[in-house]
Amino acid sequence: MLNSPEHRPGSPVPTTGSPAWHQHASLQPLQRKTLRSLSIWIAASIAASVAVLYARLIGWAQTFQSQAFHAHPILVSIATPVLFLLATATVRFLAPEARGSGIPQVLEVIEISQSGNTGINIWVHRLVSLKVALVKVLSSTIGIFGGASIGREGPTVQIAASVFSAIGNRVRKFYREAEFPSFATAGAAAGVAAAFNTPFAGITFALEELAEDSFSSLKGVVVLGVVLAGIAAQLLAGNYLYFGHPTIPPFSLVTLALESIPIGLTAGLLGGIFARILARPILPMPKSWWMKSLLCGALCAGLGMLTHGDTAGSGYEVTRLSLESGTAPPLYFPLLKLVSTALSYLSGMAGGIFSPCLSIGAGIGFSFATVFHIASIRACGLVGMVAFFSGVVQAPLTAVVIVMEMTDQHNLILPFIVAALVAKSVGKLFMPTPLYRFLAKQSQAASRGTISSDFSTEGHAMDLR
Repeated sequence: MLNSPEHRPGSPVPTTGSPAWHQHASLQPLQRKTLRSLSIWIAASIAASVAVLYARLIGWAQTFQSQAFHAHPILVSIATPVLFLLATATVRFLAPEARGSGIPQVLEVIEISQSGNTGINIWVHRLVSLKVALVKVLSSTIGIFGGASIGREGPTVQIAASVFSAIGNRVRKFYREAEFPSFATAGAAAGVAAAFNTPFAGITFALEELAEDSFSSLKGVVVLGVVLAGIAAQLLAGNYLYFGHPTIPPFSLVTLALESIPIGLTAGLLGGIFARILARPILPMPKSWWMKSLLCGALCAGLGMLTHGDTAGSGYEVTRLSLESGTAPPLYFPLLKLVSTALSYLSGMAGGIFSPCLSIGAGIGFSFATVFHIASIRACGLVGMVAFFSGVVQAPLTAVVIVMEMTDQHNLILPFIVAALVAKSVGKLFMPTPLYRFLAKQSQAASRGTISSDFSTEGHAMDLR
């Protein structure tokens, strides 16, 4: 039965005398399709609701941290290492799979489900469990209170995938054709859509990062999940633009496209280095997890003091203020934000890099416009967002679509594409394998106990979960 053509990895194995199996056999094709659609509706609605609540929780925590820092900077800076330690300990002792972004974990569990290993129930795998989702929320919230430079978008991807997996696990008892990769990919894509209010970016993310060549068999459920999550998120949070609607003065499209090349080169260089640091930390770190966490917290606290708190949090407020006012942040901002984000990620807490990457990229674009006295400073900031994100993640289509949807600047698509492609090419020199896929392969290798010392395109075993 396991080797029969109709059996798929992640599908339930029929058992003689099983009531669920007989019930499934009585379902007509239309009923099975209706059941699948209904399950996606429910999963998308729940995922969107959780994403909105999570976003509000993180937003409140970030506002509280910012206000506390400006009122009592020394006291908050002293508390930062302790909160870093608490956020890391929460992950380490409650759910180690909740560490970091969450996207590599989703990639890993999808690959496991496609490997044909039917010895486990992949639908309740520890990487996409509801327990991991709760720990993800708790650890990242504590990290934001501590001034960590992390985002909520990556964790939202793992949380949404966990919700879809939980719903799919119940539906599959009556709908044998339910496939885990479809539900997990749909959940992850819906998480991006709900986190940024960017439905098309969710689809392109699934195309570039999650499904690869197999997307053709998943696109129906993925698109349905993304659209429904987008609708539910807008009903709950309103039809907003993530970074507002910056007013872009008239500009020469050809000139800006040419200016996008050096921005792409710079952002791609820094993005590739940043990705390499996350994959293979070059700084000597204490071997003890708690000492490493305290050290990362202390260093981030120092950076926060130097930048008056600007390097703390996701970078959303700093970026939005700059886009709205047309006033660039200090030239040192993108570099120090990069260091703060790397330290926060490597501390071991839960937290993503989506928002910090966009903030760093905007800082690069603003700095470029300031140094070379370019009038279209807001446009350069947006181009920098696309370029740095593409250099780090190596998903140029997602980078273009996500910034375009977040800011409603469709007229900048040509400069966006130029910068994204240039940045990806440069970033690839430092990270031959895209970062999220590389980390997923490392985690799989670590689980198997395989250790590799080289740095090829196939990934290596370091416990970065």
